[in-house]
Amino acid sequence: MAEFNIVVSHTTTGKEITLAVEPEFTVQSVLDALMESLQLKDRFVLAKGSDNKILSPEITLNDAGVKEGETLLLMPDPTGGGSRSSSRVPLLFMPR
Repeated sequence: MAEFNIVVSHTTTGKEITLAVEPEFTVQSVLDALMESLQLKDRFVLAKGSDNKILSPEITLNDAGVKEGETLLLMPDPTGGGSRSSSRVPLLFMPR
């Protein structure tokens, strides 16, 4: 499927990152790439910026309804739990 760009806003630092992603990427694969790239130690989740709804890590960006240019929020996991997948998906990071 076609690649598209999303913006991820890190809620604790205010930093915004533009990512090139594909609709079949899972939310977890995006989280894994962000955590590795940003060297995050704590647990984080992604939420849709439009309604602050936390996205399930197992679903694809397509199933979550994430569209071109949409902003997702990277925020500390309010539950502090869950496991991280070891799969790695290459993503293109473009600083804003």
